[in-house]
Amino acid sequence: MSVVTICVFHPIVGLADTDLGEQVLSVSPDGMFQLRRLRAGPGELGEARKTLEITAPNGKVLYQWYSPLGATSAVWRQDSLYLAINDAPGIQGDQLWIFRLDLAANDGNRVAVVREPDGKRLLGEIQLRHGSFLSRVEKVSIRAIEWRDGRLWCAVSGNSVPKRHPTVRVPFYYLWVLAFSSESEPLIDEEWIRSAANKVPLHRD
Repeated sequence: MSVVTICVFHPIVGLADTDLGEQVLSVSPDGMFQLRRLRAGPGELGEARKTLEITAPNGKVLYQWYSPLGATSAVWRQDSLYLAINDAPGIQGDQLWIFRLDLAANDGNRVAVVREPDGKRLLGEIQLRHGSFLSRVEKVSIRAIEWRDGRLWCAVSGNSVPKRHPTVRVPFYYLWVLAFSSESEPLIDEEWIRSAANKVPLHRD
């Protein structure tokens, strides 16, 4: 039986604030990229919504998007080529962003989105893998945990509902290991059962 060690990441803490209300949340291992958050001004509608930015060290914005709550954790690959962001608490469903970073990109696309949150797609993937005519997947969430040997380990959890017992909720917990290439979105390379730490054979077409 294989044993899987899970590392827990605590919410990231701002490193620095600016007079413009910007907060540096995290810096890449090579120091060439920063994740910043722009705080909403008082009295604005939807004040909880934040703007997140990936910038160069000089503050130049390379990519920007809106976040419902502001990033809770950032997980950099050791070579700084990829950044995984858990954009909101996992109970909110799919909030996992993954970016590929390259300041020397010839096409000028220094930050490329290789995965963005898609709750319906995530639910469909779990239903395809683990649903059946006897049960349906009710909800699912995914969070990045850590990088190992260039691959991203993610915690996937949720619950299913037996169709004959619609008031019963059956929780599930998996680990997905995502593999990356520069030409495609990440693929599920391995899947593990978290509760028993037993490896589940990967289903391939």
